[in-house]
Amino acid sequence: MQGASRAAVVAWTVALAIALTLFGAAPASAHTGFESSTPADLSTVVAPVELVTISFTGPATPVGVGFVALNASGVVQEPVSVSTLDDQVFTIRFDPPLAGGDVGIRWNVQAVDSHPIEGAFSFAVKAPISTTVPATVLMVPIGESDGTGYAGTDAKDVPGAGNMSAGSNSKVSAQTLEDFLAIDESRPGETMALWGRILGLLGVALSLGALAFGISALRGGRAEVRTFLAAVTAVSGVLVVGAIVEHVGIVRLGDESIGSAWSTSAGFAAMLRAFGGLTLVAGLLITMRRDEVTSSGAPSALSAAVVDHLTSLTPSAESVERVRWTPTRSAWPIGVGAVVVLMSFWFDGHTVSKGFRPMHALLDTVHVAAGSVWVGGVVSLSAIAWLRHRRGNDANVAELVIRFSRVAAMALGAVALAGVLMAFIVLDSFSDLTGTEWGKTLLLKTAAVVVAASVGAYNHFRLVPALDVQPQSDLLAARLRSIVTAEAIVLVFVVIVTASLVAAATI
Repeated sequence: MQGASRAAVVAWTVALAIALTLFGAAPASAHTGFESSTPADLSTVVAPVELVTISFTGPATPVGVGFVALNASGVVQEPVSVSTLDDQVFTIRFDPPLAGGDVGIRWNVQAVDSHPIEGAFSFAVKAPISTTVPATVLMVPIGESDGTGYAGTDAKDVPGAGNMSAGSNSKVSAQTLEDFLAIDESRPGETMALWGRILGLLGVALSLGALAFGISALRGGRAEVRTFLAAVTAVSGVLVVGAIVEHVGIVRLGDESIGSAWSTSAGFAAMLRAFGGLTLVAGLLITMRRDEVTSSGAPSALSAAVVDHLTSLTPSAESVERVRWTPTRSAWPIGVGAVVVLMSFWFDGHTVSKGFRPMHALLDTVHVAAGSVWVGGVVSLSAIAWLRHRRGNDANVAELVIRFSRVAAMALGAVALAGVLMAFIVLDSFSDLTGTEWGKTLLLKTAAVVVAASVGAYNHFRLVPALDVQPQSDLLAARLRSIVTAEAIVLVFVVIVTASLVAAATI
């Protein structure tokens, strides 16, 4: 009955998390987006337009060409000034005013989380066009753009504010409004940033989670523990590589230099993760060099039947000396590296743009830390299970599962709670879940988490008790090994989906 009651508690917790995630509401979207303009898209105005106002749903910074217009003559015209008081509402002034027919406006900005946003709209002006051609009007050849749809509009001082003359381009022809309004969806660096984010997040989850698993659950032979620490060091290296690749992608995405990318929130977060990963590697190398392991004694997490079975086995190098990893003060870089890696998420994704930032940062830290304990622990458990199977030591796996299941249960609860609260911060309404890219990705992630949690519950409440009664059963050992591996695969998928959520938008 006690096992059944625990299963019911877990089931109700998961159900509550899903319900709150699906029906929660919040006052903000996941990314900055276009909100409105004056004149509005497809509107008609009578007087010449000197001022154009563009409003965004969140803070934005003009990048690349910033703001430009295509006047009624089919000529790209840069604004003489771009001003804003809150980085959300921009006032763009044109001299001479826009007039004489259909006019197009294009804008290219970057959100505080470095997410690029580009768009265009048009309106008609009934007033006749001015006969004076100002220095900020540029003739643009069709089919000879710089990759943004138009050429010769690279502002030297303020993005979106022109300061170039038309003298050198006086012989080229104008472009059509349709070509000007066409937005090129390809963004150099976006794929690189995504793959870097996936590698980096996998490195975070596997390294931090494996460290927690090694301290809390791993008890085995000296050679096994050293192999485990070497693997964690390699995974921390993957974290460093992923963070660097993401940073380079962010540089290309924002068309910035390596140095200037440090000033962006996302670029700083990526390099902070790289530094944290390097510190983890240094700490782990120190640990392995000092051989910081101690004797763990006899198994203590299993029933008497399992302990008797283990002692009846033929002694081996694994069973003669059981050790555990016990980092000392000299391994302080591991703790520093872990803290720095977790802090990097304070400057990344939705944390910097939505909700009360300190609260969102705290929730994000809990979510990443607890998720890493779960994901990295399960993957480590699967790897150790297969390693011991190859060495004919399947019975010892049950002890690891029992030790780790207690930690995993707490981690799952923290993941669910933090995830639900962050969903309240990010989502506008229930419709966002089914009508936006971000919502659909979140639903996919939630479904995968439920599958992984169900697999873990089956292990904890069915297979482990069965092994406690029949520790010599090869069939049960094989089933446990396969189920743990399946859970690990699902959780790796969850991490990949989570990485894509950073770039997904709810608008």
